[in-house]
Amino acid sequence: MRRLIPLVLGLSLTASATSWLPPQPMLIGSDYGNYAFKLLPQNVDQPTASARTAYGELVQMSPNGTLKTVWKRQLANLPAKVMLNSGGQVVTIDNHAGYGQPKNALVIYGLKGQVLANYSFDQLVPKPADCRACYLLGEPFLMAGFRIKWAYYDVPHLALRDENGKGPTTNLVTGKLKTNWNGQERR
Repeated sequence: MRRLIPLVLGLSLTASATSWLPPQPMLIGSDYGNYAFKLLPQNVDQPTASARTAYGELVQMSPNGTLKTVWKRQLANLPAKVMLNSGGQVVTIDNHAGYGQPKNALVIYGLKGQVLANYSFDQLVPKPADCRACYLLGEPFLMAGFRIKWAYYDVPHLALRDENGKGPTTNLVTGKLKTNWNGQERR
């Protein structure tokens, strides 16, 4: 029986650990294919599945099929998810493997590559009770607790919605945060 206890303990610890693949270069296309975003992790450490920095490049396709670089820059983080809308607005969500969480949980880049907004997880989810599912992976992840979608009002927005349809919304032109946890707008 004594030999069984370390074996069972070891198996339970292994089963609960979250492992990540090392970050890989990605190419993300917009809905209509007129824009593409290239994510390039730099200095990837394979054993820890991390990278020190990442570069991004937004390209636009002209009607004759040629590609034009709109902007290229070092990103604020190595994102776990990148979203690109048909207007060329880039949004990065969460951090790959949770490194650096909860900083840089949502970064919005303007049409010239400038950072319009860089929100920490705590700015978007002020109380853990607002998104219990966000904590299921050990580190706080927006993707774990919200459905993330584009919303078009007068200008494009990014909406994060929980199972009750609540959550923060960000204006992609100004970077301002509007939350419907309690109906107040912030920035």
